[in-house]
Amino acid sequence: MEHAIERTIRSLKKRQIVGWAAEDAAEAREIVLKIVPAGAVVGTGDSSSVRQIGMVEALEARGNRVINGFALPDRVTDIQSLFDRAFWPMLQATLCDVFLTGSNSLTEDGRLVNVDGVGNRVAGMFWGHPLSVLVVGRNKIVKDLDEALDRVKNVIAPEHVRRKGAPTPCVKSGRCHDCVGPTRVCAVTTIIERRPAHTDLHVVVVDEDLGLGWDRSWPEERIRSIAARHEEFMSLCPLPVCALEPGSSERLWEMAKTKGSRVRQGQA
Repeated sequence: MEHAIERTIRSLKKRQIVGWAAEDAAEAREIVLKIVPAGAVVGTGDSSSVRQIGMVEALEARGNRVINGFALPDRVTDIQSLFDRAFWPMLQATLCDVFLTGSNSLTEDGRLVNVDGVGNRVAGMFWGHPLSVLVVGRNKIVKDLDEALDRVKNVIAPEHVRRKGAPTPCVKSGRCHDCVGPTRVCAVTTIIERRPAHTDLHVVVVDEDLGLGWDRSWPEERIRSIAARHEEFMSLCPLPVCALEPGSSERLWEMAKTKGSRVRQGQA
């Protein structure tokens, strides 16, 4: 795996993306603290990898303001709490100094492949911030683009949505059916092939298994360990019922419009 990480770091450099190799979670935290300026406002995308290495706590302990809409084990019970604790912070995190998240997959030739149900996480990787930082475990490294797409669509997405408790065809079959239902978690697929024009992109590759992702050929013990560790750090799980109710999206955007107006007027 050490050689795979080294090859991947070199490939990232060729694509104008800064790659960092970390031996473990502790070194990964120190690297991110070096990358992120003191005093910067950091927005987060949903990432169990980031939570597993304790990155939010480390940044806050240093004094950075972290906009985190994903520390939500059991606090979302209605549309108002969903807005206050998740939707509004996600909007705030769209435009700030730094964006911090993980990646579903990273090819050995330096491509970052991701799927997203909402789109805020993948958008934050390449737009809205002068600096984006991605934390990627060794288990997310794949050989090429074909393997990345297969892994994301037929391993990560089905396993993720199963844990969220959403009824999609892939939960039963374990493979993508290209469904179009409201609970589809792979509504948006992105491939970053070089540094975005207006965003410095840093990828910290950690020689530990982080987040959700594995190859089907791996030993069952390793797969179970990855899955169990990921489940400890999942957010919004299961999905709140209020998030799936008809008209919930319209209500959230109306609430955002009202709150945004108050913020601009200095009332909130």
